[in-house]
Amino acid sequence: MDFQLICEMCKKPFPRPARVHNQSKKRCYENTFCSNKCQGIFSNKTIQLNCKACGKEIIKKQSEISKSKTGNSFCNSSCAASYNNTLHRVGRRSKIEIKFYEMLIQHYPQLEILNNDKTMLNGLEVDIAIPELKLAIEWNGIIHFKPIYGQQSLDKINAKDQEKLEIASNKDINLIVICDKKSTNEILEEKFLEVVSIIDGLLQIQ
Repeated sequence: MDFQLICEMCKKPFPRPARVHNQSKKRCYENTFCSNKCQGIFSNKTIQLNCKACGKEIIKKQSEISKSKTGNSFCNSSCAASYNNTLHRVGRRSKIEIKFYEMLIQHYPQLEILNNDKTMLNGLEVDIAIPELKLAIEWNGIIHFKPIYGQQSLDKINAKDQEKLEIASNKDINLIVICDKKSTNEILEEKFLEVVSIIDGLLQIQ
């Protein structure tokens, strides 16, 4: 039994034996071609698109684009690493930290409240920033206190935490560090009320 397929390059129908077709599926072949000639033309075909990270116009071979699992293209490895690191940082935000941020936004609609800000502390990222009040908030989970990913990783995290404190002090920025070792709703409510009290105080002296 043959399968009728459409060539990815010339768009003409062609038959493929069931045995060959099933082997291709097992090997995750996504592109189908009626001949080696069409496959070669398709692989060398170039497409103009934009780097997913910086937006720069780039030209890529179709074969290179097809290899990407996400469909994203980058102008160089540096842009690819920067984009992927951004995704990982977002992925590491705990649910309780996200909820805390959303509660602040709802409570203070008149304030600009930023998450994962890098402008306030000289390029170092803070979880939440309120520029108008010169206030930064760090929600430090368990990885700041225990070597979940090894002692070396914990030492680096602690060193960066200390650097943030020093920069905030030098720039006269209020840096609130919330220590969260359990991530419970009780801790969320307690810390939210504490931060609200601080923000209200800063608003009164403006």
